[in-house]
Amino acid sequence: MRSEADAAIRVVEGCFAAIAEHDADRLVTYYAEDYVLELPYYKPGEPLVLTGRAVVHAYLVELLAAQHMEITLSGHHWIADERLLIAEYACRGHFLDTREPYQNLYVGYWYLRDGVVARLREYYNPQAPRASAIG
Repeated sequence: MRSEADAAIRVVEGCFAAIAEHDADRLVTYYAEDYVLELPYYKPGEPLVLTGRAVVHAYLVELLAAQHMEITLSGHHWIADERLLIAEYACRGHFLDTREPYQNLYVGYWYLRDGVVARLREYYNPQAPRASAIG
């Protein structure tokens, strides 16, 4: 069981590294073809759900062109029966157009399947300055 949790953490940290490098192409290699990204607090009262690796890739290209993010895992809990990594992480960075700083705290529910992320439900503070770089 521990090796499954360690593998899940490596996948999540690989995602974080690709984000820091603005590499959407590499980032989506960590996602299943039918990957689902759920951002319940995308905007107040306006959740965002994106389905499919190609759709998410297009979103990420736009996001990573607007914002630099360094993400650090601060805690996690592995639920083996569900292949679910519940992760806490912090993001620090800035918006590329204005250099305005960005920071936020997240809790993500990372569901894995066959060594890749099948679904991510991510909660963060939408009230953080310019919490959504797009929209």
